[in-house]
Amino acid sequence: MSGPSPNARQRIDRKTTQAAFSLLEAVIGMSIFSFVAIGIVAVTFMVRSTSERAVYDNTALTLAQAYLEQLRSVDFATLRAAAADTTGTVALSLVASNGNTLLDESSGTLGNGDWASETIMLDEDDSGRATQPMRFRFRPVIRDLDTLTGGTADGVEIILYYQSTYNFGSVRTLNGSLRTVRSNVSTF
Repeated sequence: MSGPSPNARQRIDRKTTQAAFSLLEAVIGMSIFSFVAIGIVAVTFMVRSTSERAVYDNTALTLAQAYLEQLRSVDFATLRAAAADTTGTVALSLVASNGNTLLDESSGTLGNGDWASETIMLDEDDSGRATQPMRFRFRPVIRDLDTLTGGTADGVEIILYYQSTYNFGSVRTLNGSLRTVRSNVSTF
């Protein structure tokens, strides 16, 4: 027995080489596909995280603006009294998003420089239960512009410091502030 002829042996070697080369191509192709798929998934998670953060940040800014507008609507005499108050006895009656009167964080009346907080639920599940809590804190600071300018201005500066905290994979906190001036001059 002499074995396969040289031509038959060449055909067998080519088929073996072609099969091995096809396996190598498949492994390289799968590796490239895996890297591309991992990149797409990473970008998708990054975009989702950025979008979630934008929702939380925008909600915090909207709440801060709403409280600042409530403060601007407080009568001027109360604002000036709150600015001069060093004992925290002048109450700033603000209404929370749930309709209740806001208290400071020690459950007392909210005064100049006191922190107040509430938890806002941003979504609900299929059964109607609130989900995605965001803790919102704010601190109104009212300063009399007369004392700051040596009696040349008849107004108050309202500064609203705010902080929102939420958990989206990790606990994140946003700090910000808004400022406005309210004068004693009537605007119609």
